[in-house]
Amino acid sequence: MSPLFQAADLTAEHVPDADVELFQPLLEHCEDFFLRCYGRPANPDEAKVMLTERPPTAGGGHLTALRDSGGKWVGILESVFDFPAPAEWYLGLMLLAPEVRGHGRGEAVIRAYEAWLRGQGARLLRLGVAEPNPDALRFWTRMGFREELWVGPIKQGVLEYRVLRMSKALV
Repeated sequence: MSPLFQAADLTAEHVPDADVELFQPLLEHCEDFFLRCYGRPANPDEAKVMLTERPPTAGGGHLTALRDSGGKWVGILESVFDFPAPAEWYLGLMLLAPEVRGHGRGEAVIRAYEAWLRGQGARLLRLGVAEPNPDALRFWTRMGFREELWVGPIKQGVLEYRVLRMSKALV
């Protein structure tokens, strides 16, 4: 596969939906995220479930693997495009393995991802921040995303909470 972009020491590659199960070990490794946002560890079919949670009105989905210099999958970006309108992308999940967090890689990934999205014709990127994840809210605010609307409560795993929809213009 040819890389989509490089971010710090990570390489981003497109992964076809048919290969989504390759993300399962990474999702299980990120237990802290699942405990915080779902109240439980990742389910054994968590990767496959990601695809079923996409909105049916989206133009399509896009899975991106982040590999370290040794080729190990250490992150994921899961998004949909043309949702809710043409040239708008919605980032459903950005997740980095615990051992690669806290070294500026998240910021590098988002900056490179935004540049790649611009090259795809995207004009806006949206995402949702789970209320029980204040670290994520600080991160996305620092990355220049602005608050749009609190939605919910929604049920995620065994938890119920609100989600803050945020957006950033890419043009």
